[in-house]
Amino acid sequence: MRRPDHHRSGGFSLTEVVLALGIVSFALVAVVGLLPVGLQAVKNSHDQAAAAQVLSSLADSLRRAQNTNGAYTFEFAGRTTTFSLNGATNIVSWTNLTLEGDPESTIRNPKRLRADLIFISPTNSTSPGRATVSVGWSAQSPRLHFDTATLAWSNADGSLTSGLVFLPGP
Repeated sequence: MRRPDHHRSGGFSLTEVVLALGIVSFALVAVVGLLPVGLQAVKNSHDQAAAAQVLSSLADSLRRAQNTNGAYTFEFAGRTTTFSLNGATNIVSWTNLTLEGDPESTIRNPKRLRADLIFISPTNSTSPGRATVSVGWSAQSPRLHFDTATLAWSNADGSLTSGLVFLPGP
């Protein structure tokens, strides 16, 4: 007598399905756990790029300083700064800038920048001036501080600093 053939159906067993779901769940939890790290990296990159743009804009403003009635002037973020050709050290700060480099009153943004410029003006119209431009950012801008002696920021989420040599225009 012949035995009947018992064919197995082509589906998966409950154990195999549960095991597969466990592996997929573990992988998804790992990927979701990495999302905050990736988002923080994107945020830091945005902050640094915006600060670099403000730093570059401030440096360009200083380089474009023009002679007006014997004094040199440049404008940045809606503020005009004047200096004489006397080799003096000047310190200028801009606070509550947005990440776009505008004064706080024009654009609302929770992250604030502070730009500090320390420059030694040229001694005459053919000698170069020297400057240190630094931009720091913090979510709590009232606590943000730049030490001009050490060129270091305190209470900053990040900062960029650059030195430059400039020759004001005629």
